[in-house]
Amino acid sequence: MTLIVGIRCSDGVVISSDSAMTFGVGRAHTIVQPFRQKIEIIDDRVILAGTGSVGLGQRFADTIRESRSSNALENLAAVDVGRHLARAAIIDLQQTGAAPGAYGALVALPCAAGPELIEFASDDFQPEVKADDNRYVSIGSGQPVTDPLLGLFRRVFWGDQPPDIRDGLLAATMVLKLACEMAPAGVSAPIHLAMLQRGSAGDYRARRLSREELSEHENNADDAIRYFGAYRQTLTGSERSTPLPPR
Repeated sequence: MTLIVGIRCSDGVVISSDSAMTFGVGRAHTIVQPFRQKIEIIDDRVILAGTGSVGLGQRFADTIRESRSSNALENLAAVDVGRHLARAAIIDLQQTGAAPGAYGALVALPCAAGPELIEFASDDFQPEVKADDNRYVSIGSGQPVTDPLLGLFRRVFWGDQPPDIRDGLLAATMVLKLACEMAPAGVSAPIHLAMLQRGSAGDYRARRLSREELSEHENNADDAIRYFGAYRQTLTGSERSTPLPPR
């Protein structure tokens, strides 16, 4: 079971995930173990995060690498990148009779128009480019928890304006932290963050955030929760401090 959030920002893309990996046969789950990294960085240019079968995720990562090495994605619009990767992945999956619904993914990469976020739906693996009016997405078993949180975050912080990387990192961190506390079994901390952002040379680079950087963003999320909780004082006139929720 998995929880993954993607946010297309005005200056890049942010993707975050939880750390739980569920073992089992079919729908019968046995144990949950920590998974070191659900987010994969490919060639320092692509962020890949998937939900479902780990083996199918490995194959989709290979599909992306092969497409990049053959320059098949060079200078393509995001819709055409999604179309190419979906077609290549579906052909590969059909070779071993993989059933629809076994895998879904978020991919962030630079395209002809800039950094893009593409969802490959879990039920049929059809691609959807996240456009200006639909900049965020969550996939995985925790989606019923994260979608309302993302909607609230957009209402409170973004409105109709696109978030920048800073806003995206705060949102991704806070949503994952809250979801890991509230979601059903099979989703758990620690969270992981990756971003696609323009580098010093002017090109877009993908990287995971270090544990130290993650800690900073988690502290920012805690501060935002504290600030939100302190609004009670405005309503009640109370001088008492509002404690942070337990971690």
